[in-house]
Amino acid sequence: PHNKQLIQEICLGLRPSVVNGTPPVFSSLMLQCLDANPSNRPTASQLDECLGDWVTAICDNPDPSELSDQFDAAEEIKFSNLENFNTFSNDEKAIYFSRPLWLID
Repeated sequence: PHNKQLIQEICLGLRPSVVNGTPPVFSSLMLQCLDANPSNRPTASQLDECLGDWVTAICDNPDPSELSDQFDAAEEIKFSNLENFNTFSNDEKAIYFSRPLWLID
């Protein structure tokens, strides 16, 4: 079963929003990939080249660049947000380790 309302909203232009702290260069690429007109979207080859260039520029070049600065800033934001986010609540009845589940067929 498909969500017909969601399909209609996507056809009318609904797209996910860019998350706060996303590197601008990545946001731009994301929006290109989500373009309503398929001919405006990058090809798989173009994506491979773009992402490969990013990896080379960030990982193989020890000198800071505008690109590496964008991704470094995004990492700082991500980790500062994690410090304020508690994913676990201790429930006395919860079981926090692996155990066999006995299921009846």
